[in-house]
Amino acid sequence: MMIRRKWLLHKSFNLRILVISALTITLSLTQAVLAAYQPPRDQKSPSGYTDSSGTRGRCKASGAPSLRLLAPITHVGQTTSSHPTFAWLVASREKTPIEFTLYKIDTNEQLNLAYKLEMQSSPGIMKLSLPQTVPGLTVGQRYLWQVEVLCNRNRPSHNLVARTELDIVATPPDLKNLLAHSQNNLQRATLYAEAGIWYDALSEALAVSNQKKLGKVAASLLQDLANLEEPSKEGISLNLP
Repeated sequence: MMIRRKWLLHKSFNLRILVISALTITLSLTQAVLAAYQPPRDQKSPSGYTDSSGTRGRCKASGAPSLRLLAPITHVGQTTSSHPTFAWLVASREKTPIEFTLYKIDTNEQLNLAYKLEMQSSPGIMKLSLPQTVPGLTVGQRYLWQVEVLCNRNRPSHNLVARTELDIVATPPDLKNLLAHSQNNLQRATLYAEAGIWYDALSEALAVSNQKKLGKVAASLLQDLANLEEPSKEGISLNLP
């Protein structure tokens, strides 16, 4: 049976409204086995820089886009890439300046700027890969990334900011061997997801998605994440035709 699925995440905003109003993300799932995200075995909590919602501020400007980072918030996601891909969701069709910022968190939990880029928002899934011209991220290091909607440059406190953290980890030898024998994005996404390496799994999944419509693998990953982050709430809505 074909299943149409809409999803929402954190209590900080209603993602069901965001999806319906911006993307109407609709997907069809078959009985095929898709990537199943399992958090890292050594799951770590984020620092005080990331609250439970991952989002703060409220844009006052009419039509200012809501946004949601497509990443773990209640635990620290992982990547094996020195130049990972970051992804987020924007609801509004109105063009608004947004700023992506990446910080290195030092041993004293101080933030040190690693990369910053201003761009125009576009409705749907936005993603950014750290450019190869930028020094690669360091294994064993924690970073914080954020997306800020610049709806009021004169009153920054009104800007909508979403932020979360990630750890750079080495690829486990057994996973490296399995990846060497993988044949496509689906297989690689599944391997990364089962190993608890969120950013690499989503990057592979988004490679077979597009801006307006999530692919089956990416949608499956996001539902896994929603179930993990708020298991007691109705984070997923299934509509059967």
